[in-house]
Amino acid sequence: MALLICWLGIFSAALADEKYPNGMTILETPRSGEVKVVTGSKMEMDVAREPASTFKVVIAWAALDRGLVKDVETPLEGAEGLGLRQSLQKSINLPFAILAEKLGGAVLGEYAERSGLIEGKIPKGWMKAGGQEAAHAADLKTTLRREHSMAVAWMRGTAPWDGQAGKKLQDALVWKGEKVFLRAKTGSYGGCLWMTGYGPDKAVTVFMEGPVSRRPEILKAFFGRWGVEPTSP
Repeated sequence: MALLICWLGIFSAALADEKYPNGMTILETPRSGEVKVVTGSKMEMDVAREPASTFKVVIAWAALDRGLVKDVETPLEGAEGLGLRQSLQKSINLPFAILAEKLGGAVLGEYAERSGLIEGKIPKGWMKAGGQEAAHAADLKTTLRREHSMAVAWMRGTAPWDGQAGKKLQDALVWKGEKVFLRAKTGSYGGCLWMTGYGPDKAVTVFMEGPVSRRPEILKAFFGRWGVEPTSP
């Protein structure tokens, strides 16, 4: 036991000394406690950003709630044999574009507003460019505060989705094959890179501006908050 406590102390110190890329912001909230800024500036909290593919969570919720998707494993249309969970984890655009078209702008906009992810009111014509744009939220914006609040709500069971659709969504967010049990979603579009979600003890949101090629840095920082390296793409 003494050895374990010692190891945990060393591990915590290592996390505290972690070096992150310039421009990266990480927010972290324990299961019971207040949000803290691990790296970056609080001034970034309310800057309007592209939600990128984190918006696919809203599409998934709406599709589950409306019965367009029945479970997390059945292959989705346009997903080359992959179900909802893997499509979310790999962030495949086509199946979510198809689901967005089936839901329509008015219905999906309602779910977007209820989710709390999007900053401001949802314009009536927000999906006029079609499902491909809706897969990463088109012109809708979010903030670091909203992204992280969503992850904290998932963790604490206070998110707006509930019932069977909510349970299935939580199941869909599980990152299978990783060394720690985490639920999360990535996003990379319009120069915005995200990963937001939670594990057994805390919720974490990582954000950085940059090209899609820097996505591995986001994953490394997110999983690093639990002291592990990601094994999934």
